[in-house]
Amino acid sequence: MAKKFVSLGVPEEVKHLIKKIAKRERMKIYETVEIAIRQFLNELTYKRGEKRYHAGYTIDRDIWYAFKLVNSVAQLKMAREELNGEKVEKYHRMTLATLRQISERLNLDTKDLERAIDKFLKEPTGINKANVNDKTKVLMARIILRGG
Repeated sequence: MAKKFVSLGVPEEVKHLIKKIAKRERMKIYETVEIAIRQFLNELTYKRGEKRYHAGYTIDRDIWYAFKLVNSVAQLKMAREELNGEKVEKYHRMTLATLRQISERLNLDTKDLERAIDKFLKEPTGINKANVNDKTKVLMARIILRGG
């Protein structure tokens, strides 16, 4: 039985993107659209244990975790620079909780950043602070570019 094709109205720039991907992947245009839609549907929800969670768009979730990571690290560094031990302890716990979420929920290794943070808190030198920044950027890139 022959496939029945229908028109789908998309802006011209979207059509060009679809054609570019189809050409690169050596697929027909309709196959490219179908795979993209199926991937989108897979990412709408995910299961965790017995309870069903709504994940929203993968990019939303990934950007949220990247944002949360940067905020946590920034607050921790500011507290350390203020020499406020109570705040340092609070933000250190919060940052570790965020890193644990990233590790468990996104399946990413956070150990390098954890070690860099520990070293910075013990010796807040410029080099150690720069190392925290570098490790944060790397983890942030891994979150955003992980591909869902």
